[in-house]
Amino acid sequence: MSSARVLVAVCGALALGYGAVWSPPRPAAHLLGAVTAGLVLVALAAWWPRLRGFAAAGALVAASGSLAATWLVRDAFPGGRAEPAAATSVWVFAEAAALTVLVYLAVRWARSAAGMAVAVAPALAAALLWQRFGLGGGLSGAAMVSAVWLLPGAGAAITAGYLRFLAAARGRAVAEARRRQRLDLANDLHDFVAHDISEIIAQAQAGRIVFADGRPELAALLERIETAGVRALGSMDRTLALLHDPGEASRNPVGGVDDLATLVARFNDGDGPRAELALRLDAPVPREAGAVVHRAVTEALTNVRRHAPTATVVAVSLSEADGMLVLAVEDDGRGAPARPRTSSGLGLAGMAERAEGLGGRLTAGPREPAGWRTELRLPLQPNPKEAPL
Repeated sequence: MSSARVLVAVCGALALGYGAVWSPPRPAAHLLGAVTAGLVLVALAAWWPRLRGFAAAGALVAASGSLAATWLVRDAFPGGRAEPAAATSVWVFAEAAALTVLVYLAVRWARSAAGMAVAVAPALAAALLWQRFGLGGGLSGAAMVSAVWLLPGAGAAITAGYLRFLAAARGRAVAEARRRQRLDLANDLHDFVAHDISEIIAQAQAGRIVFADGRPELAALLERIETAGVRALGSMDRTLALLHDPGEASRNPVGGVDDLATLVARFNDGDGPRAELALRLDAPVPREAGAVVHRAVTEALTNVRRHAPTATVVAVSLSEADGMLVLAVEDDGRGAPARPRTSSGLGLAGMAERAEGLGGRLTAGPREPAGWRTELRLPLQPNPKEAPL
């Protein structure tokens, strides 16, 4: 909750309380509609954007309070109307303004068409509010007054609907641009990278046949190269499928917490340091967080291969602490060269962006007395992004 929203909510609550105590409306029934609408706005402002999906429900509550106030006022006075002078009360205008704002919020942020339709309720409540005072005289005059005061709500609904349309159109345009970029990248990967990997596999296979006869160490080395190439080609095929159809990621996840043991075992198949995995989890890990953890471990182990030739042990631990998922990958390499973080969007820099997208944080740096530590922290329940009105 930002300080600005807290300030707005506190000021709104204080204004409602001060007005109710020191400047009550006459008749007092006006207070029901104004306070109901005001409290709904205060709650939305205090917990925005977490409650933006409930804007339609809040608008319905405020409209109910306003319509109830209208009925109480007309029922409490002879002739069914309050003193006309009460129509100039600040409470009446505040109530009308709050209802108009709620019309905008309901249309702009409703989760469905039914939620958008709810915006009719506060718009009608704002229009009928003026019938508490019998303005216009007669049925036709009252209808004309209500029609005029329906215009602010209609304007708010049109504005919100237009902004909603623009946001949807912008989202579709961005999605289409990303789709074209994915297809271009998929074509490049297929035409160049996949071809080169296939050639590496073929060369390793030929080397085993021609040069490795009677030389078991060379045969084993070429076999590992071939296996790594086949695995890379499989990963490439999976990447191409994801680029062509992003929905493939949800149907066939790229990896998660359950795959960490296999990942560590594969790392231990090669020469070099040994990796040890420790899992201390009390609750299931969300799929998105599990995928980021898997990729972070993959990147960290790859960096150990590249930058820590003297390392002997790599400790991989995944645990929970204070509602956070904590991944730590530590090696004991000594005298290893500096490991700069790339700025290409790949490697640890890319992982840091993914972590921030889920409300987490990734850090990497040297540790004492020697070695390198990569730490990833992700919330078990991702927080929603800030959203404008």
